[in-house]
Amino acid sequence: MSVAKKEVLKIHDDIKIVYDMTEKPNRTHLKAHPDRAVVASLRADLVLPSDKILTVDIDFDTTSGYHNNAIMVMDDFGVEMLAIAFESKYSKGHAEQIRKAWANKKYSDSPRKPTYLLVQKPNESEQLPKVFAVCGDRDHDKDNTNGKSVI
Repeated sequence: MSVAKKEVLKIHDDIKIVYDMTEKPNRTHLKAHPDRAVVASLRADLVLPSDKILTVDIDFDTTSGYHNNAIMVMDDFGVEMLAIAFESKYSKGHAEQIRKAWANKKYSDSPRKPTYLLVQKPNESEQLPKVFAVCGDRDHDKDNTNGKSVI
């Protein structure tokens, strides 16, 4: 068994990236750009209100609604920046939909508000980006509605 080679990059006091330098084949359908890598997946450990950890794997190489993801927003400041951008480029109504999706539970019986928003770039320039309010529902395995855009 080979030992994984790790490289740690401390970007800021509260941002640390750990690279697993183990060589792996690309088994995705995604292709890197000549001058830039492409994110295929992310693994996130979420701290729940119960103080337990929930590990979530986000796969960008699927038709789950995450494909062509352009932005991941994880806090109030990011949501406000996104809303301002939508208001400037699209309309105040679209900005309010983003703020509302962040400020409220997805369903009345959801245990939490969303943990993050994912913004998917549009297929054509005149279309609106899709915005997904994600993670906050009770049962991720049975909830297939996460693919429904809030805009």
